[in-house]
Amino acid sequence: MSRSKKPGESDGSPHGRPHGSLGARDVGAGHASASGEVQGGRPQRGSTPPKTSRPAPDEQRPAEPLTEEGTAARAYVDQIATHPLSVKGKSAQELADQFTAAGYTSYPEQTFKAGTSGKAVQVRVFGHPMITNIEVHPGGGRHTPEGSPYWRISTNVNGKIWVVPRDFRGSGRLAGQVVRYDE
Repeated sequence: MSRSKKPGESDGSPHGRPHGSLGARDVGAGHASASGEVQGGRPQRGSTPPKTSRPAPDEQRPAEPLTEEGTAARAYVDQIATHPLSVKGKSAQELADQFTAAGYTSYPEQTFKAGTSGKAVQVRVFGHPMITNIEVHPGGGRHTPEGSPYWRISTNVNGKIWVVPRDFRGSGRLAGQVVRYDE
């Protein structure tokens, strides 16, 4: 006949744990310890989250341009949605610089989306009343041959506007407005 063990008494297991049921207090302490390990440096409730690549809402509001160059940049970016051909020939960096000079937060970002050629560069725009993103593609993917660029303007009002060459493949299946720049 085996003798019964008292709570907290070791059963000689290699793990050194006491045999028998643990009390609610011990279980709660275990949960708290495990929870702390899993959190592993995550900010606690009420703390400031780490800075991400997206600007905070107060950084998205456009400042009034202080220079003549800034005023010209504001006029340029404000007419892109109504005159999309104005992006033809512009690089992602040039477009981002125009939005920045106009007082908006913007930056170029390389696209690494799976299933794409990986050549496109996104111009992320924050605070503009219409334009949220402009994709600049140098060509050489499934839509156009090498050296035949195109642009996709994303708006929060009119959807997408594609500025494409005549040799763009699949333009009939695109969602949004298609504008040809070489016709």
